[in-house]
Amino acid sequence: MFEKWRKRRGEERTLDIWPTWSLPGAMAPESALAVADVWASVKLLSDSAAALPLIAYRRTDDGRKRQSSGRLAALLGQPAPATSQANLVSTAVAHLALWGNAFVGKFRDENGQLEQLALLHPDRVRVELVSGVPRYTVYGPKGERSQHGPDDIVHVKALSTDGLVGLSPIRQCRVALSLASNLGEHAQAFFENGARPTGILKLGGAATDAQVTSLREQLTSRHVGTKNAHRIAILTGETEWTPMSGPLDDLQFVEQRKLSTAEIARVFRVPPWMIGASSGDSMTYSNTEQQALAFVSYSLRPWLVVIEQALSTDSDLCPGSLYVEFLLDALLRADSKTRAEVYAMALDPVTGWMNRSEVRRLENLEPEVPDRIPLEEMIA
Repeated sequence: MFEKWRKRRGEERTLDIWPTWSLPGAMAPESALAVADVWASVKLLSDSAAALPLIAYRRTDDGRKRQSSGRLAALLGQPAPATSQANLVSTAVAHLALWGNAFVGKFRDENGQLEQLALLHPDRVRVELVSGVPRYTVYGPKGERSQHGPDDIVHVKALSTDGLVGLSPIRQCRVALSLASNLGEHAQAFFENGARPTGILKLGGAATDAQVTSLREQLTSRHVGTKNAHRIAILTGETEWTPMSGPLDDLQFVEQRKLSTAEIARVFRVPPWMIGASSGDSMTYSNTEQQALAFVSYSLRPWLVVIEQALSTDSDLCPGSLYVEFLLDALLRADSKTRAEVYAMALDPVTGWMNRSEVRRLENLEPEVPDRIPLEEMIA
């Protein structure tokens, strides 16, 4: 695809995928990642997806068979030089969470055989519909552009209202993200420019600079540090101590930050406690486990499904009965006791549905080696 196009025009094969223009009227995704809550949410989704193996399968009359060899398995194992499957999946989920679109370019060798998969930066791709077929215009680093079709690019879309391009969460929820950014800037300015002391010490009458300095040093030596915490302060003469606290608008700032974090967690549909925010409820082992399962089912799984279906419906990547699927066991793996109980039921000679070799494979154990037959029995 890209290779054929470059041969016709005598251009280089590589693409610079860094953005040259940003979405109008919205915070740029790179700027949104500077907000800690956005960074935590996107990283949670992308890292969790990257931890799941993406497996190639073939549908058979007996069900399905895992493909450990072949072109598709090789591409999933290493999509491109210096790029692992985890890199590809992590970046794809990040693109979906920020831009609402992920574009997988299919690069071919001199004979037209598909040899690499690489993600194109969403800022470098424009999508339009021509005669009922999507057309993708890819912009290069020097303003050059090339046009491609579905045979060249696998388009993974998030929520869409026109069926052509996905909606960017950053653009759609720019008000909540702008609030979080403004709160962060306010906090930085508050601590950099704030000049509010913790209290005021009033001295009766006129005091010289030497007396003020001496009194300050005495208070510092006696009450600063953890060893001097909560010591009783004794003031003599006409001296008065007036404590100072922050005004109500500064105290309310903490609540605003909590609300902003909850809003961003809602935008990316992740549990607040998974990005270090307060969930408002007491967390126990049982409900934490249930919330982790809910995260996989309702936060992560929708992204995985759109990636699976986009790759599986591409006839170039998955011809015939081939398809891809994420292995969720990597995140849903139960504790040792629960797994042992499930395996005991699975190995039941009457109602079981697995054999020992399948159980050992799930536990990452080597195949069971049968006992050696004595030489005497073999001769007999």
